[in-house]
Amino acid sequence: MKYTITLLIILLHSSVFGQPIANSRKQEIEKLTEKVYSAKEFQRIANSLQMSIDELSDYPVIFPVKKPIRITSGFGIRTHPITKKRKRHKGIDIAKAKGTPVHASGNGVVIRKGYDSGYGIYIEIEHSGNFHSFYAHLSKAIVNIGDTVNITQPIAYVGNTGRTTGSHLHYEVRKNKQFLNPTDWCYCLVGILQNKL
Repeated sequence: MKYTITLLIILLHSSVFGQPIANSRKQEIEKLTEKVYSAKEFQRIANSLQMSIDELSDYPVIFPVKKPIRITSGFGIRTHPITKKRKRHKGIDIAKAKGTPVHASGNGVVIRKGYDSGYGIYIEIEHSGNFHSFYAHLSKAIVNIGDTVNITQPIAYVGNTGRTTGSHLHYEVRKNKQFLNPTDWCYCLVGILQNKL
């Protein structure tokens, strides 16, 4: 009987039958990525930990639209197309036709959805490690606050709501109060997978 109980305890704490080992690994990854802001540093940690696709999917690591052909406005200082003033662009603008599906760039929870005079219809998703992805100028949002979303899940459609000069997706990646270069994060998963080959 004693050995049966011991075996049961071991099985319940193994990664096959129970969650504690998986939760422990998730906590280890969270701790190591706590102070990570650059995609390059995240890739280094992901490679050293040999993170699985499931683990990587908890972060905003892919483009939010399929076949992104053209980034019409990059991250950083630019001349605003409407005001013509030099201003910091906190994300990237991806040219796509109105109605093109927008996908979650990682697993997470929708924490904001609404309308803003500048951003138009927008959605914000919180991911692991306190990373956030932000999608704006949407024609329609198809998820709601509190929804859990999976990487590549359709969440909205490209539009030109708010202050725009045409149909496109404005996409941001944030951590705490810092805006990160989304382009680096959009190529993150591809870079990690290429490194594994």
